[in-house]
Amino acid sequence: MSNVGIFMGIFGLCVFLMGLYMATGHKLGIMEGRAAFRNLSIDEWKRIGKGTMIASAFLFAISILAFIFQW
Repeated sequence: MSNVGIFMGIFGLCVFLMGLYMATGHKLGIMEGRAAFRNLSIDEWKRIGKGTMIASAFLFAISILAFIFQW
């Protein structure tokens, strides 16, 4: 088994779950402390969450490629 594939699969799952959490309208306390994220509305958090879930698809694609090519 490919260690890189396993790592990227687990990391992709974590990123997807955080995106799902934000897409349901929840705010992240760790990000809310930054100035850029202080006054975001619920709709903006949902949009960020959807983008995060889309970005996790690239991590899943890398993990599949790692399993195929045995990196």
